Amino acid sequence: MFSFFTGRSNRQEFWISVVLLIVVAFVLTALHMDSAMAAITIMWVITWIRRLHDIGRPGWWALIPIVLIVAMVLAGFALGGEPLVKALTAIQAMDTSYAIPDKVAYLLFAIGLGGVIIQLGFTIWLGVKKGDAGNNRFGAPPEDIFKRS
Repeated sequence: MFSFFTGRSNRQEFWISVVLLIVVAFVLTALHMDSAMAAITIMWVITWIRRLHDIGRPGWWALIPIVLIVAMVLAGFALGGEPLVKALTAIQAMDTSYAIPDKVAYLLFAIGLGGVIIQLGFTIWLGVKKGDAGNNRFGAPPEDIFKRS
């Protein structure tokens, strides 16, 4: 996972990295270290890129879910407008006196759920897809990290 953008990551290494990233994300959230979540996001993308390399795809394919999520958020802002911005501002300020309109709450739920589905779907696809058996343009196949000598 820490070889960054070079090389390949087999399914085993990929799933170990995913579990570690999820655990760290939960810990950071529990500790209210939201600013550190950017590092988790970067590591998540790196994990995707290394796995994409193992299946013979360029790392640019990691932009597919990112672009979809950004487009969904932008569409949400286009549909929700000012009420959505007010609701997000109230949520960020933890203003419990602000009543979020039902339509805005549904829109926020749909955006959040859509983002989770896109990220989860891409992650599962990468995690179940078999890697290239031999060398590919990204290098030799990774060894099993638990392989006994």
